[in-house]
Amino acid sequence: YEYSPKWFNISNKENIIKHNKINNHRLFNKSIVKRGYCTGRPKDNIEISERLKTIIQELGLNPVYVYENLNLEDTRKQILNDTRGLSGIYMIVNKVTKDYYIGSASTNRFYARFSNHVIYFRGSKIVKLAIKKYDLINFAFIVLDLYPNIVTKENNKELLDLEDKYLKLLVPNYNILTEAGSSFGYKHTEIDRQKMKDIYSDARRERIGNLNKDKKLSPETIEKIREKALNRPSMSDVTKQKCITNTRPVVLYNLNGTVYGEYSTILDAAKSINCDEKTIRRALKTEKRLVKRQWIVKDFK
Repeated sequence: YEYSPKWFNISNKENIIKHNKINNHRLFNKSIVKRGYCTGRPKDNIEISERLKTIIQELGLNPVYVYENLNLEDTRKQILNDTRGLSGIYMIVNKVTKDYYIGSASTNRFYARFSNHVIYFRGSKIVKLAIKKYDLINFAFIVLDLYPNIVTKENNKELLDLEDKYLKLLVPNYNILTEAGSSFGYKHTEIDRQKMKDIYSDARRERIGNLNKDKKLSPETIEKIREKALNRPSMSDVTKQKCITNTRPVVLYNLNGTVYGEYSTILDAAKSINCDEKTIRRALKTEKRLVKRQWIVKDFK
């Protein structure tokens, strides 16, 4: 697809050609990027702010859905409706600082991840502090990519692998900074800015754009993914019992070796320290088993 002057005002022809090659499938295609910004009807299309367009273009992203005005109830309902039954990778963007957070959402969990991060502040503490500092109106929620299957215990690693690809390519500040090392209020020097620009070479942008380049995610395809997820059968009593039997009790320790808490499931442990379940699962696979640089997690024996 060609960029429309309505969306971008770029005078340099070479830049237009370069970015068309990277984002030649769905970036700002009016049938995909819609109000809130998402419906298939042309009358509902609303332009994305110039600031967010620039950020998306600089990163070489190829988004499925893009939402601004996160403080509005209509936008939140739009996110809930558009992402119902879907799974994939999302991004929360600070339009002021251009920092961002990347995460994954299992089937029918996009809205839960969105609301936990930006409404109830039960997700990333870094995102919470950023929103309190810069105000929610200056943030955007983007669905970067969709995972085409219903997420299960067996294929969950595929979703996490997809998330890892985005994390490694985009290196999001909000995922790796701790509160003690936060860059809030920090003014980058010209050298720092140049280093950031160097990171996003044309080759790197192309690799990011190619992550979901060949996916034909038309509105019809998205509806099929959604329908498949919403019509899946309920969990049987046998499966429920297996889940209970296979729960993994863990213990969280403070860094000084004292016990912070004992939990019958990883989910309970995650809730107690206000983090995602995946954070603890990943820590359990590492040698240090460090969680948020504040606790050490171990299996309960």
